[in-house]
Amino acid sequence: MLGSATLVVAVAVGSVPTQSEILEVEVQGPSGVLAGTPLIPDTGDPSPLVVVFISGSGPQDRDSTLFGHKPFLQVAEALAERGVASLRCDDRGVGASKGDRSKATSLDYAEDAKAQLRYLIDDRGFDLRHVGIVGHSEGGMIGAFLAAGPNPPIAFAVLMAGPGISGGAVITGQTEDLFRAARVDPGLARVAVERNRALIDAVGAGAGEPEVRPLVREFVRAQIECDTGHAPAEPAVDEATRELAVALVNPWMRNWIRMDPAPAYARCAVPTLALFGGDDRLVSPERNVGPIEKASRDAPVKPEIVVFNGLNHLFQKSGKGTEDYAAIKTGVEPEVLEKIAVWVSER
Repeated sequence: MLGSATLVVAVAVGSVPTQSEILEVEVQGPSGVLAGTPLIPDTGDPSPLVVVFISGSGPQDRDSTLFGHKPFLQVAEALAERGVASLRCDDRGVGASKGDRSKATSLDYAEDAKAQLRYLIDDRGFDLRHVGIVGHSEGGMIGAFLAAGPNPPIAFAVLMAGPGISGGAVITGQTEDLFRAARVDPGLARVAVERNRALIDAVGAGAGEPEVRPLVREFVRAQIECDTGHAPAEPAVDEATRELAVALVNPWMRNWIRMDPAPAYARCAVPTLALFGGDDRLVSPERNVGPIEKASRDAPVKPEIVVFNGLNHLFQKSGKGTEDYAAIKTGVEPEVLEKIAVWVSER
């Protein structure tokens, strides 16, 4: 059993119609204390539904804040309006949370999510049959693994832009899609994508930095040529090669490249809602929906898959399909919030 919550502050939430309160709590995670915000609607239900949020890649705070957008806060408030409680924690080593993320992988972040789930069940008394997750991007892939049988630690899952293919395939697909969106010369793009794939395959196979560096150099050279239309200067290639070679062989990247959610979808054991933005170029529905459908064909529980046309990776209106979050002033679209809130509240 995990340690009891540490109460820091309680304030009213004016934007949520139901009487609710926010309690700052501390959850003991595998690598240190995770600081979080439970949002508990005052509905009178002694055992309400509750979700844990699992963030995407990179250091994320509890609201998954990016360029002023706070998608997890938006979803939490939409759930609260339907009487669904939630817990949002800063990632390990981010904000008020402790812990070392320098060597952490998606598997470690899955353990952080499990710690939050156990806290809700063991310390706060929530019924396991009422506890689920909302995961975005990398968090969506983690959520797919948590939803797999035979003994899932959750009762339902909402996966927002969660990949249906391996992390390595995600990276190569992103490269190809971004070149296409930028209208890069097809011949140049083809070379860059092939070199990207060779590089990713080598890292996934366990190649070290000395073996990876020549492959990085060839990819960097091809990428710069795609961006500029001419052969790059060697100093620029040297600098980019040094940075990328180190980044590619870190534990998180190597594990991400190898992770494949297909076996998890094949064992999906709880109701699962998989959402995609039609204009998402990071986890595109064109590359990911088909594999999820194929993998889950004989699963105990088939996921419900919904694609929202015209929305990006953060489920915002994307204009011309851009992922330029800083230029987009709106947050998660109301239709997405409504879908999540209604679907969860009906579990």
